[in-house]
Amino acid sequence: MKEFFKISPKIEGKCDPKMMHTMTEKLWRSFSFQTSVLSLSEGEKNTFVIGNPEKPELPAGKEYALSVSEQGIYIRGRDYGSLMRGFFILLMKMEYDRCNTTQQYLTIPYGEDISEYRINNRMIHICVFPENDLYFIKKLIRLAALCQYTHIVIEFWGMLRYDCMKELAWEMAFTKEQAKELIDECRMLGIEPVPMFNQLGHATASRCIRGKHVVLDQNPGLYRLFSPDGWSWNIESPEVFALFKTIRKELCDLFGDGEYFHIGCDEAYFISHNEEVRQKLPQFLHDLTGEVEKEGRRPMMWVDMLMEANQYEDCDAAFGKAEEIDALRAATAPSTIFIDWQYICYRPQIPTLVSLKDCGRDAMGAPWYDERNCTAYANTIAEHDFHGIMLTTWHTLKKEARSILMCAHKCGAKSYTWSASSRYYEETATLMRHVSFEGNDYYSSGWSKEQIEV
Repeated sequence: MKEFFKISPKIEGKCDPKMMHTMTEKLWRSFSFQTSVLSLSEGEKNTFVIGNPEKPELPAGKEYALSVSEQGIYIRGRDYGSLMRGFFILLMKMEYDRCNTTQQYLTIPYGEDISEYRINNRMIHICVFPENDLYFIKKLIRLAALCQYTHIVIEFWGMLRYDCMKELAWEMAFTKEQAKELIDECRMLGIEPVPMFNQLGHATASRCIRGKHVVLDQNPGLYRLFSPDGWSWNIESPEVFALFKTIRKELCDLFGDGEYFHIGCDEAYFISHNEEVRQKLPQFLHDLTGEVEKEGRRPMMWVDMLMEANQYEDCDAAFGKAEEIDALRAATAPSTIFIDWQYICYRPQIPTLVSLKDCGRDAMGAPWYDERNCTAYANTIAEHDFHGIMLTTWHTLKKEARSILMCAHKCGAKSYTWSASSRYYEETATLMRHVSFEGNDYYSSGWSKEQIEV
């Protein structure tokens, strides 16, 4: 007969001091359907304990070990982030007693569990658009944490007010205090926030197909900072290079300590088609990535500009010229991480990513919302032991928020005991409901403001 640990209305536990924050208590109360309150006191580093259970073994290479028995609950983490991921798994093991109508309570089945991730660095890239409100982004961060991502790259598309240039932000942009709320939640949930600012293409901080430009639509007098079409930054300008340095300083101060800085560098179309300017790209990348490295961060960059065009079947995110590729790649700082994105490739092995195996730089794969694309990337990364995965989301989250959970599953993330009997939409909705601490009206519940196109 299956045995269970019963969740009482009041639970006391001990944990890593870093875990003693309101987010932990809110998650416990939410996953217990408001039937249980968790009180915590200081315990050992990287542990969470209820009762007097035996300490589970944490095998080498595993992130967490979880044990539930008659004596209580014990979670060991390799580090704080791993501990939180073990805690999330514990929460998802809670089972509601649906058959007992006289006394309803929650239980957690006895047993042990250890992490089984196929990919160590599991990252997600989230864009903050003017159409997104702060609460929506908070829920996405919480969802990403529950799906056991290790890092979250946050890119503000004209949605952060910088001190160095007011035109970098639209009028509805977040203040640094508001942005800090997002970053603090990342830290509490054990997911490392990674700053990003695109320092080549996408200089409009708006999607090209909508024709907006965060800087030039507010101040045309700054035209000198951009390529003639406005889409890319002017890589010949010392003023631009100095601006980037100031922007990175502001972002790093805001985000706090971390290993990475995402510099973008994708889709610089004007540069791709202008040979005179393109010849200056190697020096620009050398100086840019070198500066980021000196600032104590590993530069991350999309690799489409450094990938030979028309060379790989089903891989259209490649804009480089064969005779220039080697020089471009060699120009980057040694710690640079190349991130390959190919959204219509479903081959068992992504050929562009495989080609980076021995390129002299660490490499990652970046799928989008298509399950076939995510599966192909996850399999390629796991088989060849690439640096990690970075799920991209762009503008599609109002319809494709399920991709966050779906990609996590491909990486070996665990979820509810009933997960195999459901689908990604329903499971994502359940997870998001559990992190909607502030409550939801019609427009803020779920991940889309409307059910139908209006």
